[in-house]
Amino acid sequence: MLEHVYIFSDRVEAGRKLAVRLQHDPVIKAAAVDQILLLSIPYGGVVVGATAAEILGCRHDIIAAKKIKCPWCEEVIIGAVAEREVVTISKPMMHDCLHHGKSTGSAIEQAKAGVEDYISKFRAGRSLDLASKVVILVDDGIASGETIKAAIKWINSKAKIDRPQKLIVAVPICSHHIATEMRQLSDQFVCLSMPSDFWTVGEFYWDFSQVNDEIVHNHLTRWYAVPATS
Repeated sequence: MLEHVYIFSDRVEAGRKLAVRLQHDPVIKAAAVDQILLLSIPYGGVVVGATAAEILGCRHDIIAAKKIKCPWCEEVIIGAVAEREVVTISKPMMHDCLHHGKSTGSAIEQAKAGVEDYISKFRAGRSLDLASKVVILVDDGIASGETIKAAIKWINSKAKIDRPQKLIVAVPICSHHIATEMRQLSDQFVCLSMPSDFWTVGEFYWDFSQVNDEIVHNHLTRWYAVPATS
C-alpha cells in the first residue's frame, strides 16, 4: 500500500487544509463557536493556527512552550518548558547529558525565560481560561514532540475545574512513531500526514521560512491588541 505524504506550499496552506479537516470533526461540529479555543505554539504554529482559526471562526491565542536545547549541540532537542515552569525531559537525552558530564540547568533556565517572554510579548501577560472549552492545540508539525508534550502536561496540571472538556491535538504533519503517543496524551489527535520516513518538519514544506515576532503579532491582532515589538 502506497503511503500518501503531503508536501505543503507553506504554513498558510497547511492551516487551511487542517481547518477543512477540523470542520468535519464531530466534536468541533457539535460545539458552539464560543466553546472552541485554538491554541498555537510560537513561532511557526501561530501561522498555521491563526489561519485555521479564521476559517473555523473560533477564538485563537498562543500557548507558551519552548524547546530545551542540548548543552553541546543546539540542533538536538532534549525536552521543553511550558507555562508555570512545567518541564518535560526526554529520558534518553537526560541519560546522554549525564554520560557526557553536561549540566542541563542553564539550558532549562533559558527555555523558562523564553516562555515568560512569549507570555509577555504575545499575550501581554494574560492568563488562559480553558475551563469547559474544546481546546485545539496546534503546531506546524511534530518531530520529537517535546513542545507539544510540555503544553499538554501544563494543561493537565491545572485543577480539574479549570481544564478543557476536550483536548484535540491538530497538526499538518507528524512523525509516524510519535503519533501513537499523541493519541494517548490527548482526547483526539488530528493529523493530515504521518510519514514513516521523517527527519524534520521543514522537509514537508516548500516554504518553511523563519517566523519572527512581527509575523506572530500580525496573526494575533485579529483577536487581541498586542503591543508592537520594539
